[in-house]
Amino acid sequence: MQIKLLVSILIYISINSYLSAQDKIYTKGLPNGFAWTTPLSPSTPVYAKEESLLASLQQRNRLADIDSSINKRSFPLDCDEYIIKLKNENTTIEFEKITKSIDDFYTIEENLIIPVLGAYCYSVQKLTGVDAEDLENYRQELLLFSNDKSSN
Repeated sequence: MQIKLLVSILIYISINSYLSAQDKIYTKGLPNGFAWTTPLSPSTPVYAKEESLLASLQQRNRLADIDSSINKRSFPLDCDEYIIKLKNENTTIEFEKITKSIDDFYTIEENLIIPVLGAYCYSVQKLTGVDAEDLENYRQELLLFSNDKSSN
């Protein structure tokens, strides 16, 4: 009887830990800073940093081909105008700079809930020379979006 109870408790804890970890690494279905900063592990269902960013960008591009309004609903705080600005200036976005900037972004603990797409857009804006006050305003918008439970 005690063994069955112990096994049941262990199974419950394992399932609960798995589900809570899974919920923690996504914000509104998008990988967030917890996914970005979590070390890779066979027991943790997360992408590597680069995969997390690339998967988010690929999905965004795929959805844009179908219907761009889907992107606005899933992540309304995009940075398309800044990416276009960089393209028009023939400025390349170096992947290493972006990943370093996202790493820096997630050193602020409250930013961890923000989707990787948000950190990416913040980094792109920073690269285009957006001033510190506007960057902070955008970060606050990202936090509001990420903490809003009404549109999960």
